[in-house]
Amino acid sequence: MFDGKLGACHALEIPFVFDTLGKEGYEALIGTNPPQEIADAMHAAWAAFASDGDPGWPRYDLEQRATMRFDTIPQLVEDPRSEERLLWEGLR
Repeated sequence: MFDGKLGACHALEIPFVFDTLGKEGYEALIGTNPPQEIADAMHAAWAAFASDGDPGWPRYDLEQRATMRFDTIPQLVEDPRSEERLLWEGLR
């Protein structure tokens, strides 16, 4: 939405996490036809994590930096955006 001008849009995941894509008021951020398959996958992962502590992928560690990327096909990605992360190395 908005030609990517929002950048990091915090709280955008909420209608996906709670699988409430059809609720009124979200259209301005997620559009009129948001991908239900993302809500299905994200909601299942959050529910699994809440019930038994395992979202379905390995625990994050500083070696592999495994991160789940939710898209129409969820994918486990190792060290996403590593080049950008390395630019910040030592500046903390």
